[in-house]
Amino acid sequence: MKKKIKYFAYAMGYLVRTVIFREELPFIAGLVLNEKCNLKCRHCSVANRGLPDLNYSEINRALRDFYDRGIRSVFIEGGEPFLWRDGAYKLEDVVKLARHIGFHLVSVYTNGTFPIEVSTDSVFVSLDGLKKTNDELRGPCFEAAVGNIKASRHPNIIINFTINRANQAEIEEFCQEMDKIGQVRGVFFYFHTPYYGLDELFLGLEEKRRIIRRILRLKKLGYKIFNSSACLEGVSRDDWRRPSSLCYVYAGNVIYRCCRANGNETACKNCGYLGYPEIIHILKLRPSAILSALNYLPRS
Repeated sequence: MKKKIKYFAYAMGYLVRTVIFREELPFIAGLVLNEKCNLKCRHCSVANRGLPDLNYSEINRALRDFYDRGIRSVFIEGGEPFLWRDGAYKLEDVVKLARHIGFHLVSVYTNGTFPIEVSTDSVFVSLDGLKKTNDELRGPCFEAAVGNIKASRHPNIIINFTINRANQAEIEEFCQEMDKIGQVRGVFFYFHTPYYGLDELFLGLEEKRRIIRRILRLKKLGYKIFNSSACLEGVSRDDWRRPSSLCYVYAGNVIYRCCRANGNETACKNCGYLGYPEIIHILKLRPSAILSALNYLPRS
């Protein structure tokens, strides 16, 4: 409860500074520990390029830089963060360091193929469809990921489903299957971002609008979908600002504003990272977006 109070106090201060005083401040940060990954996803070309992992000293410097910018929410990512090592240091040591520095909310993105044993506030597990489709997109990992989710005692596991042309037909059935897994708190949907050009997985805006209407219907039916209605409707209107000043990403000892693809006009125009418009609608004080944000806090 103390942690929630501190986070709400910070969020209210952020709202005052950005909404009332019109300051342009970052809200979240992405920390890319490594680019090593045990999967070879069709939509990804940033993994396993032979680039060195960040070492613990570099991570410390990055986290303190984020903190000095006023950021209090950090998302740890890769590659696959559970593969990260620097001598005796492992992922949990990075989480402890972030806590020590003073971050209120620490989350991790993972492919779920390693035991989900970490003290972050949230764990986001990437699954992109039911078994056959997911494994065609990401490699044979569905059963391992679901098994690790079911075996985990972590209280806040959220599924990241990135919608693309290959898996969009499975959204309803996927939500039904995830609803059966008690350890899954909910599903958060993204759209495929064409970082490398308009590929075979790309969906145009009209296709996205039809899919958004389907997701909104699922929300009304009571499925555990964490995208807010306000955000989904805003994405359908395509009226949200990007690139965004809400986030910084630290990767390869470089700090990027918004994301590593900043400057890629095709990716930016067709951005499917729906976390940013969620924050935008929180700052607009849209009730559904505020309620959705509560899902990222631990239940206890």
